[in-house]
Amino acid sequence: MSALAGPDLPAGRERSEWRGENVNAGEVAERLMALNREHARHEHGHAATRTLNLLVAPGDDVAEDALAAQLAGLSERHPSRTIVVREHAAARLDAVVAIDCTIGSGPACAGHCHDMALLLADAERLAHADSLVRPLRVAGLPTVLWLPGARASRAQDPLAGLADAIVLDTAVASGSALPAAFARAAALDVARVRDVAWLRLRRWRRHVAARFEDPAARALLERVERIELRSCADQQASALLLAAWIAARAGWTVERLAPCADRAGWTGTARRADGGEVALAFEPPEEPSRVGIHALALRDGEEEIALRAPVAAPNPARAFAAALGLFDTPTPGYAPALAALCSGMEAA
Repeated sequence: MSALAGPDLPAGRERSEWRGENVNAGEVAERLMALNREHARHEHGHAATRTLNLLVAPGDDVAEDALAAQLAGLSERHPSRTIVVREHAAARLDAVVAIDCTIGSGPACAGHCHDMALLLADAERLAHADSLVRPLRVAGLPTVLWLPGARASRAQDPLAGLADAIVLDTAVASGSALPAAFARAAALDVARVRDVAWLRLRRWRRHVAARFEDPAARALLERVERIELRSCADQQASALLLAAWIAARAGWTVERLAPCADRAGWTGTARRADGGEVALAFEPPEEPSRVGIHALALRDGEEEIALRAPVAAPNPARAFAAALGLFDTPTPGYAPALAALCSGMEAA
């Protein structure tokens, strides 16, 4: 159990690691604690830097390399004790624990480090994943559960009970897979869910709300017969959430939502409080190069309110990093928008 600074690590980085096969949670916790003690005594004076416990339960549709790359990008903005829980076929618990450090360049620039544990367990053990993870958390820090991928891990539900916030991204699904992604989010404690697809809408929601401060615009909202949204394919989830949020705020009921049979996009209907029908249309970009949600139109006959994207498309990495920091911040509007979507999709 010694610091590794070989050719695979860039200059200024060190890593210590322990691997175990057919172990128990207590042994894993002891090994992780030993790594931290060793680094506390190291001549470089590494300081443990953690703002949260990050539990990661990827679905089987998430590649290991892709997950590792995304985790690496979080180390500076959200240094954490990271605990990744994956399923394997063998009827045992295997583990890797490690501590990664940046070496300070002198007395005025101390190094810092963050630690992680990877747990590989069979389905039976994952049904009690909370008992595997509980002894590994740092006491006193908030716990965030990140659920990468479109398919749920067996560890999702037991780990959700430990989390102050649950981060997922319904936009990883598309087309006919979106109803299942929204249903998965709705099945969790929605008050704790931080959906990256929803967070990407922050500026759009402000843009729409500002437009409808005008009494004439609010009057049109009571007569709207059609809503059109244009977005690129990887923003379909956000576009659907935006339309559902407008419907929920206006007091409409989303009655039907379904993928278009003949082209990319979605179509559906909502019902106004006065019984009038609102057509919902989700269209591809006006130009192939357009990204994000770039156009929204609400129409009543020949009268129209047309809005263009308030800013450039949000950076997905920034939206994801922001979601991890919102463990104690509510996300108003998300629950009713999600409920409206799930109701309309279930009835489709």
